[in-house]
Amino acid sequence: MKELVINDVVFDVKYLTTSTVNKEEVGLEKRIINNNGKMTKGRDQIKFSFSVLGKQDYQLYDSFFENTHYTVVFPETSERFIAHSVSHSTFYQGAEVADDTEAVFKVTLTK
Repeated sequence: MKELVINDVVFDVKYLTTSTVNKEEVGLEKRIINNNGKMTKGRDQIKFSFSVLGKQDYQLYDSFFENTHYTVVFPETSERFIAHSVSHSTFYQGAEVADDTEAVFKVTLTK
């Protein structure tokens, strides 16, 4: 399990990848929706997932990723950079989040 620090909040990351997005990999519709019309060509992306338990934490982290700018730190390497939100989604069982529901967040940020 890896740790990732975003805006001074520590995340226990279940899955983490980094990649560079090329024009061919990102469709026009996705570029416009995710970056307010700005191209993501040649931008480094960080994709990760983590989980939370309960409605309160779900709402806290859901609103956390409504921001557009983040200071990201990889504690293992001390790498620090500014990132922008591209997308985040959640997955959970049931019709709505309850106090005992585990919700998995999948987040994509760009450098």
